[in-house]
Amino acid sequence: MEKIIDKIIDAMKNSDSLTDDEEIVRRGLEAIAIKIFFAVIIIIVGLLLDCFFESILFTIAFTSLRQYSGGYHADSQRKCFVLSTLMLIISLSVIKVIKIFPQLILPLSIITLISIVYVFVAAPIDTPNKRLDNDEIRVYGKRARIFAAILAITAAVLCFLDINAFASAVMTGIVMSAYLMLKGQISNYINREEV
Repeated sequence: MEKIIDKIIDAMKNSDSLTDDEEIVRRGLEAIAIKIFFAVIIIIVGLLLDCFFESILFTIAFTSLRQYSGGYHADSQRKCFVLSTLMLIISLSVIKVIKIFPQLILPLSIITLISIVYVFVAAPIDTPNKRLDNDEIRVYGKRARIFAAILAITAAVLCFLDINAFASAVMTGIVMSAYLMLKGQISNYINREEV
């Protein structure tokens, strides 16, 4: 991937279209490449686990809440990619198990309810890798609660309609977002203890 980015940077230099700092452009290209690569991973894992539409729905639920709820952030893009891929595989495995054993939707619903309460009480969680100012805390907290409520209602409607695979995709997205919040909060507490 770095060789491709190097070639893009060189092409931009040769055409005099590199108007910003090269390092900023490089980081931006890396972020775009990782997002594209992760989108491909979502599609592949979703297809392999026979959960393609569920993988898309999980990703939408997770990212819509995650962007405002805060919590743990990896200290490098590669580590973020690996951890995100593992979370995706775990989440889709949970969804796959619920497709086979639909009665497991009840325990997932209980965990989701606890997660939603936690999001309402604690969001957003900032971390050393992503500090938030007071205005961001207020705005992000409000948006996190709005998205949590929308996702909770969506999951409830899907459960009511007995579309458990899609309901579990939304619920798993909520639970994973809350998990990262908790991980970030614990990490913040431990780091304060060490200071």
